[in-house]
Amino acid sequence: MTPEHRLKRLKHLLDEMKLKGYKTYASIERDFDVNASYISQIVNGNRQLGESAARKMEVQLKLPTFYFDKVNDDKSLAELADILEKGSVAVATDENDKDISVPIYSLYFCCGNGNGGCEFEEIKGYRKLPPSFFIDKNLKPENFKLVCASSDSMKPYINDKDEVGVDISDTEVKDGEIYAILLDGDRMFKQIFREAGGALRLRSFNPEYPDKLVTAKNHESLIIVGRQVYRAG
Repeated sequence: MTPEHRLKRLKHLLDEMKLKGYKTYASIERDFDVNASYISQIVNGNRQLGESAARKMEVQLKLPTFYFDKVNDDKSLAELADILEKGSVAVATDENDKDISVPIYSLYFCCGNGNGGCEFEEIKGYRKLPPSFFIDKNLKPENFKLVCASSDSMKPYINDKDEVGVDISDTEVKDGEIYAILLDGDRMFKQIFREAGGALRLRSFNPEYPDKLVTAKNHESLIIVGRQVYRAG
């Protein structure tokens, strides 16, 4: 296999490692026996990842032998073990199936006084998603929750009983984005717009549902669970 192919595989692996919190080469050097400067030189094209160097780096990064020479994009053993430890997602046990199996929840609700996050309950099933899904969306698997829509207020974009993926780490309102929310304890999906004076307009796609306005004075009635990043009918 060529050094160019190994470089592509290395860059893909580094993207995967970012999902585990390894944002810099120095953080990789801290936990693995591989020099940060050496990684940088290879990525920047100042060195090539040759045959012997690739085998050595595979050992250092706790990867399967010939990982950098593979044609497909199988996940490394190290990352699979990391996902298993998180407990919020399951990984298929078939060695030929590297997709991540995500629970599909029926319910979510606020815990504590509204500042302690949300709980998810009643698993209806599982949906398998490839590792590339999380990489492309820059998502950590533990922050991704699949829930079932329970009304037609966002029809036709989100229909009753659709599976909707939510990034629970993304709760800062971006104008025009769709969020899973709790409003006075009721679960719903709404498109949110910022209004003058700090108010938020909650919009449904279904015209039978009028807009709701959350003013700056009653913001405590609204809890943002997460931003919608996926849907499946």
